[in-house]
Amino acid sequence: MHRKTRPLALETDPKGGFFRCMNRIFPIAALALLLAATAAQAEPAATGVAPAAKPTSPQKLSTETRKAGLVAQLAASKNPTEAALIRGQLEELRTQSIRPATRLLMRRAARELSSEKPGEAVEDFGAALSLQNDVAVLWRLRAQARLMGGDTSGAISDLGVALQHDGNDAVSWQLLTAAEDAAGDGQAALKAWQRVMELDPQLPGAARKFEKLQLKAFGRPT
Repeated sequence: MHRKTRPLALETDPKGGFFRCMNRIFPIAALALLLAATAAQAEPAATGVAPAAKPTSPQKLSTETRKAGLVAQLAASKNPTEAALIRGQLEELRTQSIRPATRLLMRRAARELSSEKPGEAVEDFGAALSLQNDVAVLWRLRAQARLMGGDTSGAISDLGVALQHDGNDAVSWQLLTAAEDAAGDGQAALKAWQRVMELDPQLPGAARKFEKLQLKAFGRPT
């Protein structure tokens, strides 16, 4: 999955054309909403890095059960309004375990992305991961920053870890689609988007996106 390909848009527009394109696909405003969701769920700050392995707590089991239920509801949602509500609930659950110290780093990274400084954001998301490397959303966010900075290989690598932790995160699959597309692997991008459509069939523009990716991957049928 590792590639060194840089997006063509970055090579031809050093002033940030690719960055602006990525922000249209995955708005930084969405990150601000995600941060707001974590604010209401803050836990006491931890001292030092958490141990690598811990017994699964009953609370975590309950969260995973609720998340699995919402994933199933999203896949079966009947209209865009219902789907949007479920997406928001899923993001709240996915950020529930983020601690205050980690959240501060996320906020700083969000400001850096808003200022078109993806390299600095990558560093802050890396620091956040050093505190809580078991939180899939943090891997996803660093992947987004890496992709905005043109590091498609790093983005794909981070998304691989994110999806190992949370394979039913439709947003991670959307980002993987963008990363594979930027890396020039049309078939991998199409495969990732098919997974998006399975998880979130009400996503606006999903069918049209599928057609474009299919055309890019295989060309026009004869």
